[in-house]
Amino acid sequence: MINVSLSETAIKLVTIHFRSEEDIKKRSLYLQEIISMSRKERLWLRALSAYFGSPMELPSLRALCKN
Repeated sequence: MINVSLSETAIKLVTIHFRSEEDIKKRSLYLQEIISMSRKERLWLRALSAYFGSPMELPSLRALCKN
């Protein structure tokens, strides 16, 4: 067995990292929910475009799939 002892600073850094990862996951879930709501209501689409600072462009019905 290997005895691993971490310094107090290392423990603080690890806890800060895990808390930030949880925060990022929570934000991405919120963003996914807003994106799904924007498909139903144009108000959320405008809010997303204002948040990201990009011009609002609606996809053309004749546009080909770029995949």
